[in-house]
Amino acid sequence: MTTDLSPYLNRLDFLNDTANQIIKDFGMSGMKINFSGNTDNAYTELFSQIHPHIEKLLKGNSEIFYNLLYRIDLSETQIKKAVESSVDKSFSEIITDLILKRELLKVVMRKTYKQK
Repeated sequence: MTTDLSPYLNRLDFLNDTANQIIKDFGMSGMKINFSGNTDNAYTELFSQIHPHIEKLLKGNSEIFYNLLYRIDLSETQIKKAVESSVDKSFSEIITDLILKRELLKVVMRKTYKQK
């Protein structure tokens, strides 16, 4: 299922829930993520908070990295497709973006089905 997440990227209610989901998932891997709740740059802030953790995991702890991807539910196919279609970003930036969008998708789907 493909869902356009662009309408939700600047909605503080969805991004707050996404931040809470990220805090939970990363916390289970022993990483601490903070989010101020600033609506003007929420996505950018979350990205900048997560990206250094991803870089560190890629350089030194692949077991936690793969466990995190499993917990977030990012498949190898999704990653491969994103890498092939993105030539201007580093691998860690691609992964960070995928994580943010997957976590946001979880929130959108949860809220959508909760209303029905």
